[in-house]
Amino acid sequence: CAAPALDEDMAIAIKASRSNTDMLLSVDDINGNMRLAVLPGETRVACMLRMLLTVPRSMPDVGPNEWMVLKTTAILHEMIDEVVKPLEQHCSRELCPCMCAGAHVFFAWKDDDIEKSVRLPAMEYINTFILWARRSLANAELCPRDGSRFPDSFLPFMVRLHRCIFRVYGHAYRNHTNLFSDAEGFFIVGMPFQHWLFYARDAGLVDDRDLQSMRALIDVVDAKVAGRDVR
Repeated sequence: CAAPALDEDMAIAIKASRSNTDMLLSVDDINGNMRLAVLPGETRVACMLRMLLTVPRSMPDVGPNEWMVLKTTAILHEMIDEVVKPLEQHCSRELCPCMCAGAHVFFAWKDDDIEKSVRLPAMEYINTFILWARRSLANAELCPRDGSRFPDSFLPFMVRLHRCIFRVYGHAYRNHTNLFSDAEGFFIVGMPFQHWLFYARDAGLVDDRDLQSMRALIDVVDAKVAGRDVR
């Protein structure tokens, strides 16, 4: 299934979100021509994440729901590139017969095409989710881009989509640790995950109760962004 075409602003947001976190970004990278300084007491990673949550100056007419569609599409593409593609060679039906995050947290799939939730092999769950997400984000009735009113079902849909994104990261982190860890054991899909985490929390699309399967990593991420010692 081909991904929806990326417009220029979305492509720039994706490119910026993949930049090295040690680089001090300017607004030239994602928001026009005005330079944005790191605020007092703010780390460079926090500055970068703050910039990624901000509607670009080049898009003054974009409303909060339109921005949510753009950000979610960019975040979905990051997840596919950084997590799903590497998983395709390692997450087999035999090794991962169900979608889970660790040994005790399991996820079932349900959409409008099936009556009851079903447990799927992890990779089948992930691919089913991606197909559903792409189709839904491209649905003009659910995600209008012509200035039309967004339906009441839009926010519940977004909450569900972002919950599923977290499940993919959770499966990668808890069930494929060796694939996604560096020599010191750190989760190497750091910036895309941070991008998702800070956007989803900022937009109210995820609850702390949904994050428990990755709580240890999230505490480390929050500490690093705040500039606290995590040793």
